[in-house]
Amino acid sequence: MSDSTKSKAEAISAIVFTEAYIETHKEGGTIADLAEKLERSVEQVRAKRNSVAAQHKERGRKLPALKRMERSGFGGANYDTAGEILGDYLETLDAIDVAESAVELEATTSQFDN
Repeated sequence: MSDSTKSKAEAISAIVFTEAYIETHKEGGTIADLAEKLERSVEQVRAKRNSVAAQHKERGRKLPALKRMERSGFGGANYDTAGEILGDYLETLDAIDVAESAVELEATTSQFDN
């Protein structure tokens, strides 16, 4: 089915969105929970949140943040491993810096020994 023949979902009003958003926030929900409640994709709800939040901001109000979604799959483990890799690399850089500083110090002090 082409994009032009797909039926579009009915637009969600700012009132309906805001009420569902507040309810989801009270429940400690995530954007995925809000998407489920509104029967929309997470991407659609994020886009609607951005437009509604901008309108609220113009009126001096700010939507409270929803709970962050958990990373799917091995996301957390991947970040742990990536952190270890970065930590090892940074330790190597620190060791190189210390070694270079020692060589520079030795060169400087040997000039004064002569």
